[in-house]
Amino acid sequence: MKDIRYAIFDMDGTLLDSMHIWDTAAGAFLMMRGIVPKEFDLFRKQGYKTGISYMIKEYKLDLSFDEVLDGLQEILWFYYSKIAPIKQGVKDFLNALRDNGTRMIVATATERKMARKALERNEILEFFDEVYSMHELGIHKNDPETFDFLAKKMNAEGEIYVFEDALYAVKSAKEYGCKVIGIEDYSNEDDREEIKEIADFYAENYEQIKEYFEI
Repeated sequence: MKDIRYAIFDMDGTLLDSMHIWDTAAGAFLMMRGIVPKEFDLFRKQGYKTGISYMIKEYKLDLSFDEVLDGLQEILWFYYSKIAPIKQGVKDFLNALRDNGTRMIVATATERKMARKALERNEILEFFDEVYSMHELGIHKNDPETFDFLAKKMNAEGEIYVFEDALYAVKSAKEYGCKVIGIEDYSNEDDREEIKEIADFYAENYEQIKEYFEI
C-alpha cells in the first residue's frame, strides 16, 4: 500500500451519495408551502445563506431568515438521519486506511450534527478523529488557508491527501500543497475535465482508488 499518513475527506459527493439533497431541499421547502419553484439546485449554486436570502426575496416569503432556516433544517435532518447513502466501496477503503495507521478527518459544509449522524448511521463515523463543519466554523474550502487550519488540527507532519468532488476545494487543496484525489459525482459533471487536470488522481469509484493506493 502506498504511504498515506493523513487524509482529509469531504462528505457530500465524496463519502456519501448525498448531493441530491442540495438540489431538492429548497424546492421541497417551497412546494410544501404551495409554491412552484423556478429552480431546484439553488443551494449548490448560491450556497446556503445566500440561497435562503434569495428565496425570501424571489418568492416573497412572509418568513424571517431563521424561520426559513428552521424549515430547511427539518428537511435536511430527516435526510441525513434517515436516507443519505454511503458510496459503494467507501467502508472497505476506510478500513484499509485505518489498518495502515492513517489519521483521518472529515471537512464538510454540512452542519456537524447532521454530518455525524449520517456517518454514524452508515457505520463509518468511527474511522475519523473529528468531523469539522466549515459552515459552523465560518471558513470555506475555497480558501487554501482552510487546509492549513485542518492540517494544524490534525497535527500533520508530512504529506496530506485530500479526497474531494468539488472543483473549488480541489483547487484550494492543491494550492496549499496537498495531494488531491478527485472523486466523480453527478454534481461535478460540468467541472470534471478541470478536476482531472488539477487532481493528482481522478477516480470514478472507490475500486479505482484502492488500485491507486495498491490496496
